Amino acid sequence: MSVQSVERTFSIIEYLSADSKPQVLASIAKACGLAPATTHRLLETLRELGFVKSEPGGYYLLTPKLFSLTSNAVTNSSLIAIARPHLEDLSSRVNESVHLVLREGCDVLYVYKVVKSLGSIQMASHIGMRIPMYRTATGKAIMSTLSQEEVRQIFLESDIRSVTQNTITTIDELLQCLEMTRKLGYSTDIEENELGITCIAMPLGRAGTKAKYAFSISSLSSRMSSERLLNLAEEMRMTQMNILSELVTV
Repeated sequence: MSVQSVERTFSIIEYLSADSKPQVLASIAKACGLAPATTHRLLETLRELGFVKSEPGGYYLLTPKLFSLTSNAVTNSSLIAIARPHLEDLSSRVNESVHLVLREGCDVLYVYKVVKSLGSIQMASHIGMRIPMYRTATGKAIMSTLSQEEVRQIFLESDIRSVTQNTITTIDELLQCLEMTRKLGYSTDIEENELGITCIAMPLGRAGTKAKYAFSISSLSSRMSSERLLNLAEEMRMTQMNILSELVTV
């Protein structure tokens, strides 16, 4: 038997987690199908508990408290436990930030991150963040292991919008990109999701299977020339092989 207030609370949390931007009460209420007064009461409860914070203008967003709780659970999974030291080593070798994501429906969920400084630039990614698969390198890496029918379904169910002028917005573009990913063994996101940031990613899954995880290297676009992307791909292949070789034994 479901508890209505719990269902409503989690609908708000899911809505806020889908986008890192603060949202106004009216938008939250409409998206969750709730009355503004009910939405306000639940938001204030979440704020008092430290899971949500309010900003001037009536905006709300999730705090890191929820992410820290959920990350404790996912960090203990066998793949993440195995991958973590290899990803830290990769980050040290290339001196760049490294991410590990898990597929959740049509999105990728950031479950681990090794941060390297980009000077005054701060990447938007954080553990617990969800982003649509179609516009991320990690998402495309995972989709490259799926059938064309599955990719079409993901695209159909995603919120397709141009986050930057480079964002893929048609299924034909996406399918062409995934075909290239299969040939190269890695995918890229050249300022498709965040201006000034380029990512390169690879799936984590046994050959012939549908990958649930992917990892990436992210940096300033100015540091990600075509030649460097090729060098990073070689470093990532080594990491990919090391992680997958350990997964076979678990």
